[in-house]
Amino acid sequence: MTGEAASNYTRRRRKPLEDRSALGIGVLTVAGIAVVMVVALWVTSTGIGKVSYAAEFAQAAGVSAGDAVTIAGVPVGTVDGVRLAGDHVVVTMQIDEGVSLGTGTAASIKLTTLLGSRYVEIRPGGDGEIADHRIRLANTEVPYDLQQTLDNATTTFEQVDAEKIGQTLTTLSDQLAGTPALVPQVLANIENLSSVLADRRGQIGSLLTSTGEVTTVIRAQQNSLGELVRNGRDVLEDITARREVVDQLLVSTAALVDQLKNIVVNDSPAIDELITNLDGLLQSLSNNDDLLRNTLEILPVPLRNFANTSGTANEVDFTAPAGPFIDSWMCAVSGHANEMNLPPYLKDCK
Repeated sequence: MTGEAASNYTRRRRKPLEDRSALGIGVLTVAGIAVVMVVALWVTSTGIGKVSYAAEFAQAAGVSAGDAVTIAGVPVGTVDGVRLAGDHVVVTMQIDEGVSLGTGTAASIKLTTLLGSRYVEIRPGGDGEIADHRIRLANTEVPYDLQQTLDNATTTFEQVDAEKIGQTLTTLSDQLAGTPALVPQVLANIENLSSVLADRRGQIGSLLTSTGEVTTVIRAQQNSLGELVRNGRDVLEDITARREVVDQLLVSTAALVDQLKNIVVNDSPAIDELITNLDGLLQSLSNNDDLLRNTLEILPVPLRNFANTSGTANEVDFTAPAGPFIDSWMCAVSGHANEMNLPPYLKDCK
């Protein structure tokens, strides 16, 4: 019996989930969620992991429970409540335990969005811990203080001389009294200017867009522009260091200009004559173009023969039938060779 009971108990424990009651599973799930929510609310309400601080402000400035508390833009807690304490208000806050606030800590109420959402900014400072975990009124700020603004306005307007203002307005009225036609003209000009601006609204928008693009390009090329400015500075430094050389260069340039002036201006007749002579020379060359062409065509042959003749060291070498002389001349010389007791040059002269 004992073995059978244990076997039945094991089968009951291993009963699949789908065989269990859906109602029971749902009840257990809802109960678990409720327990988790209750624990979370209890932890939040009891402030576990939080430290309670208070800050005195001249006015609430729209801050309320649940608003964020930040340090350097990082949320570190929330506003717990706001209560009136005489002529000022006390804002209680729940701040994380790890945040250290010294004796010089300051607080201010600031605007989060344009819709009016607020938050409390904490600025830690000083050593030690804040006494009673309370930031005093002297160390807090609000976005605006209406009473202080009115007091400042009253003090400012008390210094205004009403009589002087009246005299000024009277003088202005007298000055404008004689110009009734000028005022409508000014208004008309203003209207025309407004019309032009309205008509050119698209062009003005394009101009602003182009200006933005130029600004973007300049911003993107600011490194190159900076390098250009530095190079320009180096060039100016070199010019300054070589000022004497630059001055001498300018003096030499001025002297060169004077010389060119003498040549071009003072010697103008001589230059004209030179140009005329060059023109005549070119005209002569043009007239004798055929002769020059023929000379240049036949000149290579004698030049080549001269090079062959004088190209064998310190002597002249050439080959000819009867030397450089004409055969008839040599025959005539040979005919008189016997008279001069010389051997005949040619024996076959006829």
